[in-house]
Amino acid sequence: MESGTRSKGFIRDCNIPHRGVGEASRRRRGCVSFFNPSFFRPFKGFKDVLGFFTIIPVRFGDFEGAADHAYWLPALGALIAGIASVFAALSFYLLPPSLIGIIVLLVSLLITGFNNIDGLADFADGMMAHGDLERKRSAMKDTGIGISGLVSCIFVIGIAASVLMELSILGFSPLIKAIFVSEIGAKYAMLLISYVGRPAFEGLGSAFLERVKGPQIVIGSIIAIILLLPAGPVALTALIVIPTVFTIMVLADRNFGGISGDVIGASGELSRTAILLGVIALFYNLQRV
Repeated sequence: MESGTRSKGFIRDCNIPHRGVGEASRRRRGCVSFFNPSFFRPFKGFKDVLGFFTIIPVRFGDFEGAADHAYWLPALGALIAGIASVFAALSFYLLPPSLIGIIVLLVSLLITGFNNIDGLADFADGMMAHGDLERKRSAMKDTGIGISGLVSCIFVIGIAASVLMELSILGFSPLIKAIFVSEIGAKYAMLLISYVGRPAFEGLGSAFLERVKGPQIVIGSIIAIILLLPAGPVALTALIVIPTVFTIMVLADRNFGGISGDVIGASGELSRTAILLGVIALFYNLQRV
């Protein structure tokens, strides 16, 4: 496979050794330390993240820039939520509630080029594959979608759409808050698992994990908190990301030996649905009080 290209899930994995080699080689391969001068060009970094993770046409969008500025992922989630909220507002006043959730999710998935949901499908296929570590990895890398991946995507998207439909019945404010909290939380989950996870195998995905350092998770956390504050108490449901990410990480370690690009993409999709379930549970119980 060619290196440096986007693919299903999150990023395409290719054989780029990076551990245990000299610093000069590591720099040529993009595995540089946190103190990369590009880290301190945040606005260009946001364009890199925007161009790499979405289909929005921007001038930048290379792997190195996106990896060095991964702390912008929560802000990317807020941007996607803002775009989705415009469609949610139009749908809220023009269409029945049963269609709102589907439209909101479709917009979100379309902006990201369906890469993350494809990662979920591959993650599920690999999880359900019988055999040893290598066979599971092979199933996850397969470009086709198996029945496990298809069913998993249907359930995850179906649950999220149903929750958004219920929230739209409760009112416009709960719906918009849920969209923002879930999208910001989903992108933060991708940042978090990139920091705490270990690479399953050498490749562009492992090179990305190598570049996500402690300062990035600190800056990303601050950005996420600031963006979540307007949601009020609903923002607390974003904490569901933490157990969700660690559960995915444990499953990935057991089945694949670590994290890959597909696992990172899957963490975003699963975290969004988990947060939405938390939001609807919060509003449901508040109504009962």
